[in-house]
Amino acid sequence: MVGTPLPQVVPPPTSSPLDRVRRFTDRERLFRRLSKVVVAVSGGADSVAALLLLRELAEEHGFEVVAAHFDHHLRADSGGDRAFVSDLCERLDVPCMTGEGDVLLAAGEMGTGIEETARRLRYQFLAFAAERQGAGAVATGHTADDHVETVLHHLVRGSGVRGMRGMLPSAPLPGMPSLQLIRPILSLGRTETVAVCNAAGIDYREDSTNAELHATRNRIRHVVLPQLREENPEADAAILGLAESARELFRSVEQAADLAQPRDRAPGAVVFDLETLRSLGSEARLLLLEREATFLKAEVDANRTRLRNLDTVLSRGTGQVSFGGVTVEVSAGVVRLSGGGEEEVEPFEEQFVNIPGVTRAGERVLQAATDPFPDNAGAPPAAAVPADRIEGALRLRPLAPGDRMRYRGYRRRVSGILKNARVPVWERHNLVALAGREDVVAVVGRTVAIADGGEGDNCYYFRLAPPPPPPRLESAGPAVTT
Repeated sequence: MVGTPLPQVVPPPTSSPLDRVRRFTDRERLFRRLSKVVVAVSGGADSVAALLLLRELAEEHGFEVVAAHFDHHLRADSGGDRAFVSDLCERLDVPCMTGEGDVLLAAGEMGTGIEETARRLRYQFLAFAAERQGAGAVATGHTADDHVETVLHHLVRGSGVRGMRGMLPSAPLPGMPSLQLIRPILSLGRTETVAVCNAAGIDYREDSTNAELHATRNRIRHVVLPQLREENPEADAAILGLAESARELFRSVEQAADLAQPRDRAPGAVVFDLETLRSLGSEARLLLLEREATFLKAEVDANRTRLRNLDTVLSRGTGQVSFGGVTVEVSAGVVRLSGGGEEEVEPFEEQFVNIPGVTRAGERVLQAATDPFPDNAGAPPAAAVPADRIEGALRLRPLAPGDRMRYRGYRRRVSGILKNARVPVWERHNLVALAGREDVVAVVGRTVAIADGGEGDNCYYFRLAPPPPPPRLESAGPAVTT
């Protein structure tokens, strides 16, 4: 009777683990331009095997290996892991850095789960170790088994196509994107990492918490995967195939996001054409948000609900959605991404306009002239107002609800004029009104100038300019004689 073969994440190897890792790392170009690599070593078989294999490959690729171990203080015997790793590195003549943190205490202070907190503290330490050692990458001992479990974990969480890729061979190090996180033994299974340790005569530590089912990943490993393997002995290979397909598909998503470029950038904000974001799928939109958040020095907090709300707002052409530190506003055919609060505009009191001359509007300056302004690139737009349209003394004041203005032959609400002129809502709070005895005769701002009339022999011209820069004080420095 032929028994059912034991499930394996990868087919039985036809070459040594070292050869397979060599081919994998060469194909993924993991060691390109690296002079030093920090290897995260917990003391388990996977991380010990990673240390042994990278030690073999270091000379071929011309990089140095440094080990790093972080004690989470989650087990009573965790100090033994630290001592084991230190002793192992001494025997292998590999430099070793160790660190520690109280995960339970930190989780309580930050209000985060134990798994998330442990991961955050661990990567903070690994980033510190890499910077301290001058390393360009941190290598972990993640295996194909971890890859499979991650795909299932992401599936349950609803992580989309991005999550279905599972673990990538290379990615920015969490919390320190200038460094690379590499997974050089991702092509090996756990049985093979044990074999690597045994072949080298190197012992390894067993983590007792790996059997505890309160952790999601452990339940996937010990409950979900065995059930899937009963349905399909090749379930692991099928999941890895799904991850590879998702990785290929996501490349087109990344390309679409890369091609979507803004029409304008300003301090604290970036503006896109509405159709640019409408043309993207939700995955590409999220990539775009994350890319722009780096320029805005903000963090994106996204979930399915917020992405659906963004789709609704984009379809409607108006509204806003908050993604944590980034706010997306849609108005007048454009989309603005901004970080932080709304720009403060200094209030000012109503005052008479000097014609010609300048009139202060808080920090800004209204310029008035009897001749057209020079057509300089980058200058704010100007409104031309026929003199006979001004009844009484011309006053400069903030826009007010219910303001009306004669425009294109009709007396209309200013709010409707701005809407028809496709002035985005976020620009309207920067506008000021020029008013006669009753109605507004012009509205001007940094990018907007609206008036009813045209250039002629008897027109006044108005534009709103930013405040002049403060005078630069030149220091003569000490006198020098020769």
